[in-house]
Amino acid sequence: MKINFVKTVVLIFFAVAIFACKEDNFEKLRQNELEKLSEYLEENFPDIKSQPSGLFYIEVEEGTGDTIQPGDRIQIFYSTWTIDSVLIDETQGYTNGHKYDPYEFVVGQGNAITGLEEAATYMQKGTKAHLILPSELAYGQNGTVGVAGFTTLLMEVEVHKIYQAQTPGEQ
Repeated sequence: MKINFVKTVVLIFFAVAIFACKEDNFEKLRQNELEKLSEYLEENFPDIKSQPSGLFYIEVEEGTGDTIQPGDRIQIFYSTWTIDSVLIDETQGYTNGHKYDPYEFVVGQGNAITGLEEAATYMQKGTKAHLILPSELAYGQNGTVGVAGFTTLLMEVEVHKIYQAQTPGEQ
């Protein structure tokens, strides 16, 4: 009985220690991300203000027509880099000079990263914009394949097509 109690106490101690180390590491990674973001903004966009969510949205070319709404299916061309200038994904063809098939998703259904979903609701057909997405609007603290946690992303986005959601009763 005493041995089981001691084992349980030791396991709890190690679990707490590991969790504390992980939290401390997360805090260091987050601080590093914020420092890189601050330096990038100061160097490239010193007067920019973020949206309340933390998204930085820079419209490069104004689009036309209705603004995208949640429920609309859209097609976009995009390129995504880490804040350290590593190209991680694209439909633009920076590597060989042509556009690939556009990326298509329904806005507001969680089929794209949070920051891109939000940015889409500021855009119309033909809009071109630069997005700066802190990690909480991208892949978060855990990252994804090829992208470490706490990584700010830079995106160039162009709205190619919008298929507006039908309201009930429309055919």
